[in-house]
Amino acid sequence: MKEVGIWGLALVVAAMLVPSAQAGTKCYVLTNFCDGLQVTNIFVGGVQGTESVGLWDWVCLGQGTGTLISGGNNAFGTQPVYPYIAGLTAGFNANFKFKPLIAEFDLYGTFDGVTSMAFQTNQPFTTTKGACNPLKARQAKPRATVVQ
Repeated sequence: MKEVGIWGLALVVAAMLVPSAQAGTKCYVLTNFCDGLQVTNIFVGGVQGTESVGLWDWVCLGQGTGTLISGGNNAFGTQPVYPYIAGLTAGFNANFKFKPLIAEFDLYGTFDGVTSMAFQTNQPFTTTKGACNPLKARQAKPRATVVQ
């Protein structure tokens, strides 16, 4: 009976530590492009486990702002909208899939909800841990991921 109590206590302690281990902010630098992402992973439990939320500067304005993104671990997306660009209210939906083991990402999207297109595939990226601001001007990389 004593062993059951010890194992139970160990499981409770482990469960308390899991959310803090999975939470945190990460910067994604898209090597060949001017846009960047800042994502915070939050433990939410349930089937999803971890929810990723953040910002994507998909038009490379470099003003420290971006469009909201959300999804799961290493896979998130958005319907890109910048409220400060007059007349742009919608247009497409985009979804990133990051492959950390090979340090590459894919970016797919749709314009009509019926067909899919690849904006980018097998593109390199790097990440840094902690709070950061990748949503700044990267003049050496003038092209955004969604520009063909």
